[in-house]
Parts: sequence; structure tokens; C-alpha cells
Amino acid sequence: MARLMVLVSPPYHLDIEEAEDWLRQELVPVAGGARVRSAALSRLASASRRWSQEWGWLIEFEFEDAQAAREAVAEDACAMLLGDLRLLGMRPTVALIDGAQKLGP
Repeated sequence: MARLMVLVSPPYHLDIEEAEDWLRQELVPVAGGARVRSAALSRLASASRRWSQEWGWLIEFEFEDAQAAREAVAEDACAMLLGDLRLLGMRPTVALIDGAQKLGP
């Protein structure tokens, strides 16, 4: 299993609710892709009062494997979404998690 994570900043010209509604609508074509096993949108909050919140949302996609995730990112629906997020100043940051190592006892 591979996971694709996209961190997104809030846009300056929309309030949080408007931006989240828009984001949910724009995620439908990507989340409905044949390679996507599951998708989730989470609103983020700062864990500390000392540090400001940089990201507004975390978008998570689950795929069968890393190759499927890479192919999905290259497809039109995802490429258009990432382009729109950039144009809106939402600074999408994309990371692929291909396996994880457990830490601790």
C-alpha cells in the first residue's frame, strides 16, 4: 500500500469554509479515480500556541502501490487540481509514502 499526502495552505482571498467547500468539490474527480482505494480531507490545527499554523488541510489518498500513486498524480484530474491550488496561492506540497517503519517498542 502507498499513500499520497497533499498539504495545503488556506487561500488569502477566501474564508476557511468557502475554501473547504471548493476543495471538497474539486477532490471528487481525483478521489473517484480508478487507482484510488480511499481518500480523506482533514482540517489541520496548530499543535502549539507558540507556533503559527502553516497548513490548512491534509488530503490523503491510498493506492495499491507507489506506481499507481505516481500514475494518478500524472493524470489530468490530479494535475489540474494541483495547478489550481498553486494558482489560488494554496501552496500544495505533495509527498508519497511507500511503506512506513514502525518506531518504538
